[in-house]
Amino acid sequence: MVTLFGGTLAQAQTQKLISPIFWQAGVQAIHQQEIKGTTVFSFSTFRHFFLNLEAVNLNAYQLHRTGSQYRLVALNSKTSLGTTYLADVSKAGVFLTTPRYKGTLKEAPTTLFTEDNQIAILLMGVAEIADTTTKRQAYEDYVTQSGTDCALSNTYYSVGVGLNTAAAISHLNHIIKRHKALGTFDDCTAISTQAETHCFFIGCFATFAWCCTS
Repeated sequence: MVTLFGGTLAQAQTQKLISPIFWQAGVQAIHQQEIKGTTVFSFSTFRHFFLNLEAVNLNAYQLHRTGSQYRLVALNSKTSLGTTYLADVSKAGVFLTTPRYKGTLKEAPTTLFTEDNQIAILLMGVAEIADTTTKRQAYEDYVTQSGTDCALSNTYYSVGVGLNTAAAISHLNHIIKRHKALGTFDDCTAISTQAETHCFFIGCFATFAWCCTS
């Protein structure tokens, strides 16, 4: 049990088994608390990753689940998201409520993921929490298996999102092209030879690894 603000008691636990995509996005562990009917998920991270034109660290976000609905929360008060990023998960699929789009995920335009980081982050969180079919490992197991000449502290990933493998790779290529144009990878060497894909019930994620000296 932990004591929260106002003296409220809540159950707390830590999940150390994570999917490959969350590992590549820099997550080391997932913390879960039950607070007044809502499950709050927060993330311990060891690095950031590249999404669209930003370096994103998932420790800056929480995912709040109430019933079948997931809400993305930004911990930085300057970027408060309110109730504008929601995903309702059912057997029929995922229904999104965002500033740019409201409707089913399968009918969402592909530009949704290239224009709004928060939507991609929301879907990554939903995939990690709601999809139980993907094999998961502990942080230490991933470190042991990483097996590259690049130090863990210098390894970073670009991540693309899509409704299928082709769409996720297309988004990834879009991200890499834009970052190369900005010089983001001037001090980096590609580790991957091709995109690695991870698919969940909501869609797919494509990743590409870099070894960066700064």
